[in-house]
Amino acid sequence: MYINRRSAIKQLFIISAGAAILPSCVSNDKPAAGTFSHLPLTAKDEETLAEISSTIIPTTDTPGAKEVGAHLFALRMVNDCYKKEDRERFIKGLRQFEEHVKGQHNKTYAQCTPAEKEKVISAAQQGGVDDAAWFYKTFKRLTIQAYTSSEYFLTKVDVYKLVPGKFVSSVKV
Repeated sequence: MYINRRSAIKQLFIISAGAAILPSCVSNDKPAAGTFSHLPLTAKDEETLAEISSTIIPTTDTPGAKEVGAHLFALRMVNDCYKKEDRERFIKGLRQFEEHVKGQHNKTYAQCTPAEKEKVISAAQQGGVDDAAWFYKTFKRLTIQAYTSSEYFLTKVDVYKLVPGKFVSSVKV
């Protein structure tokens, strides 16, 4: 059997390129936009968290939590400041939350109508001791913290004053 060296190298290159590209073709889940080294999140997870934060603090005549990036702050806090067990519980709770929504409405949280989202959130607030309830309470607390410490909130809503006020030295007591 005669094998041409040039065609063998070409075939080897094609096979190795195919082997390198194949794993990316199998998974449709894109990694999250943020770089969270300790949280295995996909872009869908990040979208779900953005929608949950938007339901917690919706957009009205002022920007909501989604617009100020409160969900990214919450993810950064969980990624950087929480213990490994709590990070795993957060992810497990997110998965349980998504499964609950999927089982109840047959669609993702982002695809739900505002009324369905409110129903899911009110059920999560009344939740028990499972990981989904812990996830929601933790995420809600971090979302509120992120919103109330955002640049928009501190400059437009609750204007921060470095000094308590003007000093008046001669006041009758």
